[in-house]
Amino acid sequence: MTLDLFKLLREKAIIPGKHVRGSLTWWNNHTDEARASISYEADLIDPYAAWVRLHYRHDGTPEDYKVRLTVTCPHYGGLRWWFVCPANGSRVAKLHLPPGGNLFASRSAYRLGYTSQQESPMFRYLSQAQAIRRRLGGSTCIDEWFPEKPKGMHWKTYEKLQAKCESYERRCNAMAAQRFRIGF
Repeated sequence: MTLDLFKLLREKAIIPGKHVRGSLTWWNNHTDEARASISYEADLIDPYAAWVRLHYRHDGTPEDYKVRLTVTCPHYGGLRWWFVCPANGSRVAKLHLPPGGNLFASRSAYRLGYTSQQESPMFRYLSQAQAIRRRLGGSTCIDEWFPEKPKGMHWKTYEKLQAKCESYERRCNAMAAQRFRIGF
């Protein structure tokens, strides 16, 4: 399970300048059943003393603790909010509760890797090509035509993405050809 602070702010589950309470539910995408839920309370009245309090049960044990929030001031103005990891004090946008964990903490605290770090180079190139095709609104199948330029996108940006995608696809295909020739 992951708590994404930017998403919580965007969806107004927590609101800068206010004290709020609520609950969050994680759903199983395949069965549409609730996997887990937590209650929270958030105080963002003073940006320099802000916190989120989490209440949930983990393996039957009640958990109740505060996670500090901090802010940075981007060059373009305003405030950017961050969690302060309760395990190692790092400033992060997301906190995770992996299987076996009992506390929402940062990726580094749990030594969690990214999916792309688990992929072989061939599949990493394929994933990158598919991400570009998806971004352009097309099919992720590299055998299909490249998607048309989306309305509002500059031609220079589109052509750069197309060149990048073709490069990833060539590398993926070359690695696949090399890999499958080895067994013959």
